[in-house]
Amino acid sequence: MKNFLRLIRWKNILVIALTMMAMRMLVIFPVFKVYGIDVMFPDWGFYTLMLGTMLIAAGGYVINDYFDVHIDSVNRSKKMIVGVAMPRRKAIALHLWLSIFGLACGIAATVATHRFWCVFIFIGAFILLWIYSRDLKKTAFWGNLLIAMLSGIVPLLVGMTEYFAVADSISYWDICHINAVKMAMQVIIFFSVFAFLFSLMREIVKDCEDIEGDRLNGVRSIPVKIGLKKTNVVISVVALISVFAVLFFWYYYLSQTRFFMYESAPIFYLGFFVLLPTFICGVISLFGTSKRKYSFLSAAIKWIMVIGIAFSIVFCHTILNNGNI
Repeated sequence: MKNFLRLIRWKNILVIALTMMAMRMLVIFPVFKVYGIDVMFPDWGFYTLMLGTMLIAAGGYVINDYFDVHIDSVNRSKKMIVGVAMPRRKAIALHLWLSIFGLACGIAATVATHRFWCVFIFIGAFILLWIYSRDLKKTAFWGNLLIAMLSGIVPLLVGMTEYFAVADSISYWDICHINAVKMAMQVIIFFSVFAFLFSLMREIVKDCEDIEGDRLNGVRSIPVKIGLKKTNVVISVVALISVFAVLFFWYYYLSQTRFFMYESAPIFYLGFFVLLPTFICGVISLFGTSKRKYSFLSAAIKWIMVIGIAFSIVFCHTILNNGNI
């Protein structure tokens, strides 16, 4: 069981689950509550959506390790599971079972949305994760971009399904429906952009950390192609873009709403726990090329992502406290 949990990256899977629950319970629920409308997407539909997303992601981690046996034998030989604790044949079987159950959950969630085409999101994720693990991760940038995009889609799935449910449940959109759906979707889009940028940054950092094994196995990652020093600048630029994205979201959207106009706690949270650590990571990235530094940055960025998603708690508290219409 321990090897299985490590193989599917249970901590990352848990973050996916918590992210989706945060979007529903800490963004959609409070926004809809203050505007006096009901959440329309059924609970069973949401939980099958969440489970399907988790299973597809878990299968993606397994197939990634399956194709990375030779690279991991150089980069992290002591942490290898596939080819050591688990035969490659069993790993591919596990990947297929996880993906099949994930697709089944995706189909069930599609039934709840009344839009069959949504199942192609799960099928596409399954196919793209296979292509990424086999081929795309060996190319510069495109593999990083794909993983970042898939990370960004996770929050968006929750908002999209609720939008469809509201659209199917009412015949006339009054001002409360329009404002509630608009605000919930705009906030969820911010979380999607946030997840995209920080996932992209972390993927590039991980490539720096794994440069030795990538070089030996012909992987043309960004640091292999342009060198670690230039990649350090790329990481810093993405960090700077992330800082500006968060500031833009606050000053040009949240702070302009009546819920946040006179609140200081949210910007303090974002500034102290998200913006400052991100800026520090961007500065640290510019100096040194040791594996230890990249390991630290990878862990730090992961924690910033978790703390950033936890901003939904502050958002929920602020909305409910200032929600008198």
